[in-house]
Amino acid sequence: MTITITGATGSVGGKTLRLLHEAGTEVRAVARRQDQVDRFAQQGIDAARADLDDVDALTKAFAGADQVMLLAAARPSQAPHGANVVRAAQRAGVRAIVQISASDATATSPIPWAQANWHTEQYVKLSGLEWTILRPSAYMDNLTQSAAAIARGFYPQTTGSGAIAWTDTQDVARVAATVLQAGRHTGQTALITGPDLLTSTQVAATFSRVLGRPVRYVPLPSRVFATAVRLGGADAWMAEGLRQQFARVVRGRLDNVDACTDDVQRITGHPATSLATWIEAHRDHFDRRR
Repeated sequence: MTITITGATGSVGGKTLRLLHEAGTEVRAVARRQDQVDRFAQQGIDAARADLDDVDALTKAFAGADQVMLLAAARPSQAPHGANVVRAAQRAGVRAIVQISASDATATSPIPWAQANWHTEQYVKLSGLEWTILRPSAYMDNLTQSAAAIARGFYPQTTGSGAIAWTDTQDVARVAATVLQAGRHTGQTALITGPDLLTSTQVAATFSRVLGRPVRYVPLPSRVFATAVRLGGADAWMAEGLRQQFARVVRGRLDNVDACTDDVQRITGHPATSLATWIEAHRDHFDRRR
């Protein structure tokens, strides 16, 4: 039966969609724009147009779906969007929801998307539907935001001695696809992390080893870090959220942010991707010629 995926145009959602499609699973993408729907159709993938603000459109998009993967983008409307997906799934008669949450999701988090993910988890748990919640740690893909600095030999961050088990988004997608294909949901929560808990000093050392040239961790005051994020193109809401995430939560080792598990191996039968392996696969992002 059909698996429908929200956030299908993003990294984790898109990768999960393609894994399922390549495995011959009946899958449907939900996209906001008609050109996105058309691109999916050109790839032979069923797609429906719906905005997460629109419960009626989502309900139509979920019609005939057995399972929905709930992934709402990090933005101020994230929690209402999560609630809308749950309501639409209930209306459409969906059997189960798989939510992509976050490892540091808590009700009192200073990080807006961590709070939003926690609230969405409550909607999912109280929905009356079957459910599985996947809580990934920070994505390795986000390290590309520092690509220009790393290419010049610097890794600017504000984590102090705090550590993160950085996760490859492909691993998150592999876990999600495995769970969705199995289709068995018993109210379990999995914490998806990379295999190594790394401080920013260790992250920089890993870049040095793989790239074959020195990369040094440059500890920034949190507000300087936020300014750098703004200069990189992020809006004020995102920059402040990232400042809270790294300077307060990671630096303070709060909200389970320094957890490290073997759930990727346990669920998929394959080990989680190391940071060194990920850097090697994406080293063109960090080339000095950029």
